[in-house]
Amino acid sequence: MYKVMIVDDEPKLRNGLRTLIPWESIGFEVIGTAASGKEVLRSLDTQLPDLLIVDIRIPGMSGLQLIQEIRTLGVPMRYVIVSGYADFEYARTALQLGADGYLLKPVNKDEMTSLLINVREKMEQERQQQSSGRSDPPSKEWLIYSLLSGSANMDQSTVQDMAMEYELSWPEYEVVLVEVRGEGSRNEAEIHRFREQLADLFNRQKRGVVLDTAAYIAILLKNPLEGEEERLELYQELQHISGELRPYITIAAGGKVKQLLEIRQSYTASQSLLEKSFFYGQDAILCPDSFTASLPQGTELDRCELPDVQEWGFRLFYLIDVGDGGYLEPLLKDAAQIYMNKGCSEQEVKEAFFQMINEVIRRISAKTWHDANLACSPAQFLSSIYGHHTLARLIEDVLSVLEKLSIVSASSGQHSEIKKMLDFIDRHYAENLKLETLARMFNYSSAYLGQIFKNKTGEYFNTYLDKVRIQKAKEWLAQGDKVYEAAEKAGFSSVNYFYSKFKRYDGKSPSDYQKKAKN
Repeated sequence: MYKVMIVDDEPKLRNGLRTLIPWESIGFEVIGTAASGKEVLRSLDTQLPDLLIVDIRIPGMSGLQLIQEIRTLGVPMRYVIVSGYADFEYARTALQLGADGYLLKPVNKDEMTSLLINVREKMEQERQQQSSGRSDPPSKEWLIYSLLSGSANMDQSTVQDMAMEYELSWPEYEVVLVEVRGEGSRNEAEIHRFREQLADLFNRQKRGVVLDTAAYIAILLKNPLEGEEERLELYQELQHISGELRPYITIAAGGKVKQLLEIRQSYTASQSLLEKSFFYGQDAILCPDSFTASLPQGTELDRCELPDVQEWGFRLFYLIDVGDGGYLEPLLKDAAQIYMNKGCSEQEVKEAFFQMINEVIRRISAKTWHDANLACSPAQFLSSIYGHHTLARLIEDVLSVLEKLSIVSASSGQHSEIKKMLDFIDRHYAENLKLETLARMFNYSSAYLGQIFKNKTGEYFNTYLDKVRIQKAKEWLAQGDKVYEAAEKAGFSSVNYFYSKFKRYDGKSPSDYQKKAKN
């Protein structure tokens, strides 16, 4: 059975082709489907179809571009083009690329079956040629790709012979991977230009081989990188060539190996570094011997539970609201370190930061945001969290915005910490305010801050908060609100609790007060 993969971005068409054609009876087996060219290229690491049935119009790269990519890798494969566009230029280009046929949608069952039988006969002839030793040898790129992907079924002796033939018998090897992320990954034309320039440079200078491994641009170095200076030189060189892709590329080197057969070890090591680049990324090539965290390792933080995003978001907001921006950075870094210690993924960290910052934004007044003169809207600021390539840069950008908001809040003329607390209580009495939470904001023990508060106001914190709430409740009762409505607005957890506190501080019940106020 020859293996087939169907590539079309419309699920109905993919499934329709699977059921329309009597695959097994004509010698084929459908091993999978894909919706895009990138999906096909990624799958080549684990499965290699003999025949690709591909639509011309697929997202990311066209079907013709996909064929070109596979041909560049030297992967042996046959192609049948399917399209809803009766365009002779498409058909001619497809045939120039070696496609075995071009069919228009909707596909005719008999027409495609006949074409597939012809393709099968050609493939059988190729197999006979291979068995008789008359087949063309695979390309150098195919050899390297097979070794990197682990799909090569060759012993050491065979690899050494092929290395001699392709002038790949080097003393040492190292794989460097370049990943294009974010907005840059959508610029297929720029990525193609970048890869072509790299290939031309490294081939011309005989420094190595450049090829595309679907998820990355891979460079097989003839001379492994020795020390930080050489890594920096290569990093700057790649940055210069990358052009518009510069903000979106991450580079990792997997370490040197002695044998060509071992380059997959360097490849997987480099791949592992890229997978962790969000946490440890920096303006340099990531490598095994310089892989250190960009954030300081904690001690007490190692034992902390995952942050409650609502609580930590409130703490961030409080610091902004009282104008204490100096505590924002330690709080953000503590949260980040706890997530790292718990082994959270990049997506989980970004989601947590999104929720924390959303908690801040929903409490910040529109005037404060406007007065901070920020270049983005709150919605844009939130969405930008998911676009950051490294945790360090995420914290840096978030901190920049929060500090500007804090400066605006601080400019209101509040000076002492107690005055800030009193002003905050007056505006947020209805929320779940606790002395312990405020103490953490100011880096005090709750006992010490409570003593300061008592000395400055003459009241204990809870007593002061209760009196503020009672006074606010009186205003609503005088306006005609029902007792339970006034209690809820003032922040009391239950009506009975509100009754007891009201009578304690005012000497009468809320109902009696309301009657007197009406009279």
